[in-house]
Amino acid sequence: MAMELQAQKRQVGPRSTLTELRNKGKIPAVLYGSDVENASIAIEESHFQQLVNQQGLNHVIKLNVDGKPLNVMIKDLQSDPLKNKVLHLDFGTINMNEKTDTSVFIVLQGEAQGVKDGGVLQHTLRELNISCLPSKIPDSITYNIEKLVVGDTVTVADLIVSGDIEILDSPDTVVLTIVPPQAEPVEGTTEEEAEAEAGVAEANDEENSSGDAVPNKNEES
Repeated sequence: MAMELQAQKRQVGPRSTLTELRNKGKIPAVLYGSDVENASIAIEESHFQQLVNQQGLNHVIKLNVDGKPLNVMIKDLQSDPLKNKVLHLDFGTINMNEKTDTSVFIVLQGEAQGVKDGGVLQHTLRELNISCLPSKIPDSITYNIEKLVVGDTVTVADLIVSGDIEILDSPDTVVLTIVPPQAEPVEGTTEEEAEAEAGVAEANDEENSSGDAVPNKNEES
């Protein structure tokens, strides 16, 4: 079920206008689509954050623009990572009867046996690109990793989705790998220390070989 978000149309103005909006706890945004007139809007930052916490960024939103409900999805998001603050949003209208392209998180379940044995989990693909009807967009794609051992690799082809979802990523794309643990350095002598000790030993050998021989008392002088 799509969550609702209230929006109000706003006047386009200088950059200072956007700053003033943000200082009031609002996020400037734009709305566009084939079935609506492009519009500049503003939404409450706190309401948007609540929506994201509950359903994420990649689901259908019921956007009420001055009382008119529209089915939309977020097409672009600009943020300030240092302040953890959303600066601007693009909303695009969607047709609930047509497939749409989006991405969903890949969630790993359990702890891999290979990790318990000392291996390292390398999770390289964290979002899966899919195409489906807006009402069929899943919250996430889950994969149980408990039986994976060191050396195992999971690709997109191993992920299971419902029949009405099309995966857009290549089947050969690596999702995760359980790699062997890195070799621990041997305690005690380091490589540099070993080289230094070898150099000292070599120098001592050269010194002993190049020194005067001790005369034999039995030899004639």
